[in-house]
Amino acid sequence: MDIKVGDYVVYINTGTKGRVVDIKEIDGEIWVVLDNDLMYKPYLLRKINKKEDYDKDKDEDYKELVKEEDEKYDIQDFGDACGAG
Repeated sequence: MDIKVGDYVVYINTGTKGRVVDIKEIDGEIWVVLDNDLMYKPYLLRKINKKEDYDKDKDEDYKELVKEEDEKYDIQDFGDACGAG
């Protein structure tokens, strides 16, 4: 495994980016812990060479996520609410 603590990586399935803060062995399996407090299998991560790319992309990813969440709740019908009792 060529990933080490301090590396910047991207999770290949979703594009989630993070900085490696720890590498753990749990029940005989290796897990990479990112600064987002999520753990990934190392073979599902790809190293990012430049911190600048990580910061720029992470900021854009965050803005897009916020926009998607805002849109999701704006179009959702919560129906009528009533009190209990």
